[in-house]
Amino acid sequence: MSDTPEIHNIRESDGSIVTVEEHKSLPSTSALARKYAEEGKPDRYVVFSEYCESQDGTREHGVFMSVLLRPSFFPSQAPLLGCMSAISAVIALEEHTTEKLGVGWVSDVYCNGVKIGSSTIEGRLNSYTAYEYLIITYRIKLGKKNFPPRLTDLIVEVFQSGNSSLSMIIAKNILTKFFRFYSDLKSSAKYMDPYSSRFILRGVRVKYDYQGKKRSCKVLGVDLKTGSLVVDLGGGQTNHRITSPSLVTIPRKIKIKKDKKA
Repeated sequence: MSDTPEIHNIRESDGSIVTVEEHKSLPSTSALARKYAEEGKPDRYVVFSEYCESQDGTREHGVFMSVLLRPSFFPSQAPLLGCMSAISAVIALEEHTTEKLGVGWVSDVYCNGVKIGSSTIEGRLNSYTAYEYLIITYRIKLGKKNFPPRLTDLIVEVFQSGNSSLSMIIAKNILTKFFRFYSDLKSSAKYMDPYSSRFILRGVRVKYDYQGKKRSCKVLGVDLKTGSLVVDLGGGQTNHRITSPSLVTIPRKIKIKKDKKA
């Protein structure tokens, strides 16, 4: 571990306590969160780092954060967590920039049409009906051009957040948004509607590995009940639903039309 962590406790709107272990720099928050999950750390324990270390010695600045969950819901309720985590990040980031943000399938985060990060989900089942744990990991780059430290952020930093960095302020904001949605998981419309309104891939052509062949297809939208990607394969195969992100290749940069609603 490259530094001595600080511990922050955040009380969420549902009365629960989220514990954030803050590191200045780590090579991987998910690896540490996975270790903590195996050791028995409690539900809503978060590993955060302002910088991510690369093997070549360079560091990226941003929000690098892994959220340990010990959920009580059924595995069948989990697929929409990717959408939930992504829209939580986008809504939180919108409060810290005037640039155009959007969400891509399933959980990519775009700024001005360029992918700046994503969230990923991993977990372990202890039976066919329950999770031992889930880990949601955010990796979002914060460039000074898109996310400058504004006066309002600095005021919050000095007077409310214990002299936290802008990255930590945004991380806490993401957690607040996420757990607000998470506490009402069964009401998917509460986060799928804002997800759809910020969906940046509508009308974009992507590559789809269909029956062993790469096919170009046009994105029509997202199924709000399942989180599946809805595409037009051509040849009358409209409204084809894709459930596996590994079969889809999405551009890292999306051309945004001025009159296009993300």
